[in-house]
Amino acid sequence: MCTSARLFTRDGSIGPFGMPGHGFVPAINRTVAPGEEATVEVVFDPAAHGPAGVGRVERSVYVESGNAQPLELSFSATVTP
Repeated sequence: MCTSARLFTRDGSIGPFGMPGHGFVPAINRTVAPGEEATVEVVFDPAAHGPAGVGRVERSVYVESGNAQPLELSFSATVTP
């Protein structure tokens, strides 16, 4: 699991949660109240794929918001040996 996400709220942290296809990935299922702040931390480990995991990678984390379209948090990187 080269990419994981964790949700931080005033009540503490939830996670980490990994990528689909790499075991069971439960939904966080946590409601953030109006006016409440939350932080999503995404960690990418380029060494997770070993020497073959070099080159360009693109990853996304989705945050759902009620009936609105999910918020997509994306990043890309170029992994070099």
